[in-house]
Amino acid sequence: MRALFVARIGCLRPRVRPVARPGLRRPLLTLAIETSCDDTSVAILERHEPDSPRPGRAELHFHKKVTSDNAKFGGVYPLVALQSHQENLALLVSEAIPHLRGRTPDFVSVTRGPGMRSNLFTGVDTAKGLAVAWQKPLVGVHHMQAHALTPRLVHALQPDTPAVEPVQPEFPFLSVLASGGHTLLIHSASLTQHDIMASTVDIAVGDHLDKAARMVLPPSILDNAEGTMYGALLERFAFSPEPHATAQKSVPEASEDRQKQTSTPRLEDNTANRYRDVYSRRYDYEVPKNLEEDAMRRSKWGWSFRQPFARTRSGVKNNPLAMSFSGLSAAVERAVQYQYDPATGKPSKAQRLPQDISITERKDMAREAMRAAFEHIASRVVAGLKELSRGQSTPVNAVVMAGGVAANTFLRYILASTLCAHGYSDIRVVFPPPSFCTDNAAMIAWAGLEMYEAGYADPLSIRAIRQWPLDQLLSPPQE
Repeated sequence: MRALFVARIGCLRPRVRPVARPGLRRPLLTLAIETSCDDTSVAILERHEPDSPRPGRAELHFHKKVTSDNAKFGGVYPLVALQSHQENLALLVSEAIPHLRGRTPDFVSVTRGPGMRSNLFTGVDTAKGLAVAWQKPLVGVHHMQAHALTPRLVHALQPDTPAVEPVQPEFPFLSVLASGGHTLLIHSASLTQHDIMASTVDIAVGDHLDKAARMVLPPSILDNAEGTMYGALLERFAFSPEPHATAQKSVPEASEDRQKQTSTPRLEDNTANRYRDVYSRRYDYEVPKNLEEDAMRRSKWGWSFRQPFARTRSGVKNNPLAMSFSGLSAAVERAVQYQYDPATGKPSKAQRLPQDISITERKDMAREAMRAAFEHIASRVVAGLKELSRGQSTPVNAVVMAGGVAANTFLRYILASTLCAHGYSDIRVVFPPPSFCTDNAAMIAWAGLEMYEAGYADPLSIRAIRQWPLDQLLSPPQE
C-alpha cells in the first residue's frame, strides 16, 4: 500500500503500480470531485469485471453538481464560486457516500488543474482527506484530459455495447476542446499523449459567445436569465421561432429526444455525412466555397461578421492553425452600437439605442456571431486533419468535440458540413450528450479510472495547478 504514495521524481508522474494484465481486470470503484470553476460536482463510478452482468462496462452510481449563482455578476465571480464550493462540496460528498453501499473506493479522483487555484484547492484538499481516511490512493486529474476522454466514458456507460468491443473512440483521434476558458485543437495519440496543434491567441470561443450574448440578447432575456450560460441562451434565441423574442429551449439538443427516453446518456457517433443529413432540416446553412465567397457575405442590415484571419488565409506566423475570436467579438459590438449602410456595408457615426434594434436583426446577429466562430473552428479541424495526413502519424479514427461549447448543435452541424465539403464525409464525428459537455465529476472519475488502470497515482503532497498545459500531462509545472 505504501508504494502507492511515493514522492515524484523531479516533475514527472511515475507509474506507481503495475499495469493490470489483460483478462485479469478487477472491478474498480472511484469517488471523484470537480471544483475547477463554478461547478461543484461529485460522482461515484464503477467499472465492472469481465464476468459481471455488465462485463467491462462502467456504471455511475452517483452524479450530482451544484453551480454557483453568478447571474447578477454577468459571469463567473471567483469569490462567489469559491464560497459555493465551500458550502456544497461536503454536502455532496455526504450525499454520495451511501451510494458506495458499504464499499470503499479503490482510489479517489480529483481535478488538479487547470482552473481557479482556490477553487481547485477546495476539491484537492477534500480529496486528500478522503484518501487518508480510507487509506486509498489519490489521482489528480487534468481537467482538459477529462473533457477529451468524455466520449469514451459515455461509450462505456452504454448497456448494449458488447464486452469484447474496445472503448470508443480508440486512439488516435482529433479533439476539439471548446469552452469558456479554452479553445484547443489536440491530437490525442494515446491516453497520456495529447499534442496541442492549435489554440486561440486571445479569448476562447466560449468567451466570445458569452460576450456576443450579452450584447445581442434583448434586456428582458438577460434580466430573467438563470445562471450565466449565455452562450446556450444565444443559441436558443437565434433559432427560436418568430415572432417570439424569448430564449426558451425551442431547438432540441442533439440526441435530446433520445435522452428523454432513457436515463443512460447517449453518444452521438456518426460519419460526418450522416450527421449532416440527419440534422440538415434544422439549419439553413451552406459551407462557403472559399474565403472570397465568405468575404462577400453581408447581412441585409449592412454589417457582416467574417471568419477570423480570413484575409491572411491562415493563423499567425508561428502557427498557421492558430485561432482568434476577439476581433469577431469587436465586430459584433460595432454592429450593435452603430447603424450600417446596407448598400456600402459601412457604419455611420451615430450610435443607436437598444430599442433601435429589432428582434429580427438581433436573431440575425446571434446566428452570424456563431456562424463565423464555428466556421473558424471547423476550418482548423480540416487543416489539422490535412497536416496529420502529411506526417507519419497513424490515421485518426474520429473527430471528437468536447467542452461546454460542444453542446451547441449549430457548431456540430457546421463542423460536419465543413468536413463533408472538404472530402472528409466518411470520418467519424463524436459528440458527448450536452449534459456531459459542461464541467462534471463523471468525466473526472473516468479520466482517473483510465489513468489508475494505466498505473498512475499521485502523492498526498500534490498541489492544485492553475495553469497546466495538456502536453505536460506527465510533467506538471511546479506552481
